[in-house]
Amino acid sequence: DFIIDTLLSEPTIVLDSTDDSGTKGDNLTNVNKPTFLLGNIDADARYVTVEVQHGGTKEVLTATKDATGNWSVTPTGTWADGDYTLTVRVEDEAGNEKHSASLTVTVDTQITIDVIELVNDNGIPGDNMTNDAHPQFRVTVPGDVNEVSLSIDGGVTWVKATQSATPGVWNYTWPGTVPDGDYTLNVKATDNAGNTVTETLHFT
Repeated sequence: DFIIDTLLSEPTIVLDSTDDSGTKGDNLTNVNKPTFLLGNIDADARYVTVEVQHGGTKEVLTATKDATGNWSVTPTGTWADGDYTLTVRVEDEAGNEKHSASLTVTVDTQITIDVIELVNDNGIPGDNMTNDAHPQFRVTVPGDVNEVSLSIDGGVTWVKATQSATPGVWNYTWPGTVPDGDYTLNVKATDNAGNTVTETLHFT
């Protein structure tokens, strides 16, 4: 007796939702060792590997199957920031071979606040002193930042800055009267990958 087997399902690959740290489904992550879930793997699969292309180099990862039959793959080492293109290759016992559609993900673990300015600094330039009871601030950040928040009460309350027409520039003018005194402005920025950073500016 013999068996003729010419059929093999086309595998799929997705970024594990727990590692999709930005908007779900955007394939943007701040996890530098993300896990990927493989689907549509036939029971007679003999070899299941994932080819990873990044920066002109290629890496081949071996997928693993858990006790419930689900396949996944995680890099053996951490990934640097950048774009990675992954393709699943499956070979079954009969030697049939199938490849998945490619998946491109972006690893982004970095975020900065470039500049925090007191716009109505009307003392000596750069001394961060103002006689305006409604201080105005300008924050410059990378273009992938999607939220900038400010606080002058130690982080108890936060207000959201408004993005200007210039990419990466956010503005906020305090609506209420700020009493005379020394203040620490906390600025918190969040980017599309879910990274956050906080910087401070002391002003009077």
